[in-house]
Amino acid sequence: MSRPTAGAAMGGGRAFVDATGSPVPLRGPITTVVATDEQVGALLLELGATVTGCAGALDGVDAVGESRSPDPDAVAAKRPDAIITGLVDGAHDVTDRGVLGRLRQTAPVIAVDLERRAATSADLRALLGAVQPPPHRSRGRHEDPFD
Repeated sequence: MSRPTAGAAMGGGRAFVDATGSPVPLRGPITTVVATDEQVGALLLELGATVTGCAGALDGVDAVGESRSPDPDAVAAKRPDAIITGLVDGAHDVTDRGVLGRLRQTAPVIAVDLERRAATSADLRALLGAVQPPPHRSRGRHEDPFD
């Protein structure tokens, strides 16, 4: 199970223990993310996260490579606060170590276990902090009180 921790080894900042069991030092608040596949991206969107890129096809989100095979340069261009990957056989779903290393140079890379969806959703909510789901869009007329 993933979980946030206080007092990361690097400078006393926050860390997040991801689904691989590894603590991932965080550089600051997580406000924008890139997903390495469509399932991870869809879950992040459901939770109200700002997903700036997704490896694979996800409606309304810029593609940054093929599913589970992100283009490190395209990911870096999105300037995410974190990169969220799925979990395959206890490891990141991005299996190319060179690509994974380049992604880690861009932002913290955090694995989540989609087989444990409820726990993963709770963990991601903790990681993302006060992210709220997108507002429900009414079909009625919207009046802006500031107009």
